[in-house]
Amino acid sequence: MQENRQEVIHRRAVQGMGAIVVLTVILAAVASFTGSGARYAPEGVPVAVTELLFEDGERGLVTVHDAATGARLIAYGENEGVFVRAIMRTVARQRRMRGLGREIPVRLTRFDGGQLWLIDPASGVDLYLNAFGPDNLAAFAEIMERGQEDLRAEAEGYAP
Repeated sequence: MQENRQEVIHRRAVQGMGAIVVLTVILAAVASFTGSGARYAPEGVPVAVTELLFEDGERGLVTVHDAATGARLIAYGENEGVFVRAIMRTVARQRRMRGLGREIPVRLTRFDGGQLWLIDPASGVDLYLNAFGPDNLAAFAEIMERGQEDLRAEAEGYAP
């Protein structure tokens, strides 16, 4: 005896799958036309650049150095500089994934519109620091200011 078995796909299931496809196309079109999900890139002219090297020390000490002069710009103890540490770890992780070390400095760059970016030429990571809120932005603004002071002191012929 032969079974005459037919698989049936219910009409509502087919309509649901069609609706999902149409909705996906509509959402993709809206995202494309509005720029939603677009990657931000620095805009304008750089007005200040400080190249930085980060160093992990004993007992959780993290030190930020000016790459050009080697001067220590700031040091964070064990429970300090949480945001700077998080950003540093992000950059370090991206470099490790690409087999890169810490010897290439990252660039802390202020643009003419007030944007502050951390740009890592080694890994390609670009972080728009203004997006993380005023307190976190202030942490890197302080590093930028100390780096600029160091540059001015070097230009005037004496180290800080």
